[in-house]
Amino acid sequence: MKEVILITGATSDLAFEYLNLIKNQEKIIIAFYYDLKERLEVFKDNSLEIVPVFCDFSDINDVSNKVVEISKDYNINTVLHFAAPRIKMERFHKKEIKDYEIHFKIQFLSIIEVLKNILPKMKKQRKGKVLFILSSVTFSMPPKFWTEYVSMKYALLGLLKSLVSEYGEYGIQFNGISPSMIDSKLLDNLDPLVKEMSKETHPLKELITKGEIVEFIDFLITNNSKFLTGNNFNLSGGESI
Repeated sequence: MKEVILITGATSDLAFEYLNLIKNQEKIIIAFYYDLKERLEVFKDNSLEIVPVFCDFSDINDVSNKVVEISKDYNINTVLHFAAPRIKMERFHKKEIKDYEIHFKIQFLSIIEVLKNILPKMKKQRKGKVLFILSSVTFSMPPKFWTEYVSMKYALLGLLKSLVSEYGEYGIQFNGISPSMIDSKLLDNLDPLVKEMSKETHPLKELITKGEIVEFIDFLITNNSKFLTGNNFNLSGGESI
């Protein structure tokens, strides 16, 4: 039986890179996407079976309805949470409540709705894997002007730990990965000079690539060690220690 993986934010840069990595594997991908559907069509001639599901991650009812419907037809083994809005580079006192609400809904509440529907089935089967894409900001002093983004990454880390405590005994693995800065659409609003400075001050004098990140994701998804759970893996290359 094919493994079924549900991916939120399936057309994001990092998720697209992951799909490219596993495109020749016999898996079913439940691809929750909001835009850039054409990225999913790239894989129509590969071994992956892509099931595209349009979803407005800021509409929690839409998320819940879509998960309930898809769960009727597929037994989801793994959940990868990539969904995140772009960062608004502005000082804390100039940000509006809506800036926090959009991050709260897309990064945090959306995955809660997904897992509320899927975890009971994983619990019954006594197996499953959930992976959160976090950030190296959870290991070090974060950059200025990223308050809504940073706050949600810490919220997800708290959720991860709570779920390990509650569901770990049922064979469900929960992990997070925290890469340092990568060049992706998430940082489109970032001054290019900031990216260059980040590279220059990094111990390795370079930024981590999307390819390196997704290779580690694939390792976590394919590894069956039951003790490989409850971790927030630091992929900062020594920048955040």
